[in-house]
Amino acid sequence: MPLLGRIRGASRRTLLVVGGGVLVLALGAGLVPLLVQGDAEASACRAAPASARALARDPQRAAAALDPGADARTTGPLERLLRTKGAPLCGSAAGTALAGRAVVAATTGRTWEQRDAPARAHTEREARIAHALIELLGHGRTYEPDFPVALSPYVARTLAAYIEDTGGLAHVPDSDWYRPTVRDDQAEYEDHSGNWATPYPHGRDMHAVFPDTLRMEKVVRRLAASPRAFATLYDAERARFAYYLERLTGDAQEPGEKAKNGLMSTEIELERSANFIATLMVGRNVGLKEGWISSRAAFERAVLRHTRGTYAAAGHQVRTRPASATLADRRPDASAGSGKRAAARLMDGRVQLFATFDRWARERHIPEGSAERLRVEIDSRYVLALTQF
Repeated sequence: MPLLGRIRGASRRTLLVVGGGVLVLALGAGLVPLLVQGDAEASACRAAPASARALARDPQRAAAALDPGADARTTGPLERLLRTKGAPLCGSAAGTALAGRAVVAATTGRTWEQRDAPARAHTEREARIAHALIELLGHGRTYEPDFPVALSPYVARTLAAYIEDTGGLAHVPDSDWYRPTVRDDQAEYEDHSGNWATPYPHGRDMHAVFPDTLRMEKVVRRLAASPRAFATLYDAERARFAYYLERLTGDAQEPGEKAKNGLMSTEIELERSANFIATLMVGRNVGLKEGWISSRAAFERAVLRHTRGTYAAAGHQVRTRPASATLADRRPDASAGSGKRAAARLMDGRVQLFATFDRWARERHIPEGSAERLRVEIDSRYVLALTQF
């Protein structure tokens, strides 16, 4: 059953769940990184603004300084930080590293060095900056990303903190929603049949409503050419996948879903994960084709070094609903291992998805027919995104 144009419940307004496969061919042909190589090119790049150092150390100050406003249109401070106009940021400690750390602080509430500090729900200001970040980096001509490759690990850290909002590449909000952020309670359907921002509302959790799929997909695929950024996003989505599964009922439905609605909501969420992970794999393939990644084996070994591990859903139904900002901080259930075999297994997205899904279905005693139906949906979505490259 295709992902596009589906609705999550018969009584809901139509919800377009946009998959990344639609634009894969168009994007694959021309993503060109802004690399800084050699003295001649280095002379054309710029350092981050002097203020970036202070912002990188102080998340609250960074968020106040980079806030694009209620409509996320006052992007001047963010543009100046990221040098999105004129000569780009230099790929150095004084360029992309400093600007990237300021972005992480402003969007996540934690400094770059505080990755293991407890995460909390995003503020509206932080989510607005995350929205504006994708608007800026995905802006411009269709086939060209507007940021240097060395910025990728920092942008990936931001998107990982918003993986509930990023995982499907972009949420398609309710038809009359035009703001850059939304709270859980604001995203509830009028007939109480669900929530378009998250399958498991936390209460007053704040989400970034990212721009159109083209921009998000372009950014994510560009990030995938960086092994550290790839690992960050791959870990975050696999953690979200496990989080989603373990909260389903024994009938593989979302809690509160009416039996007559069947598995439609579940299918959509699992397809989102399959599509996102396949998009990362396609980004790696584009990087190899374009020469941004010089060696597939070396890239995979680097991802293996950066990954946190592998993820498994609990063997019982979990009823807690943590803030979405905490999902990427989930501890892995096992190490990814080491060596060529471990790297190859890790980099097979289908293997990773089914390892988690099959174990969950077995331990939760999901009806065989339901498990197989969901498995087919995952596989179909994953293959579709890959084969359209």
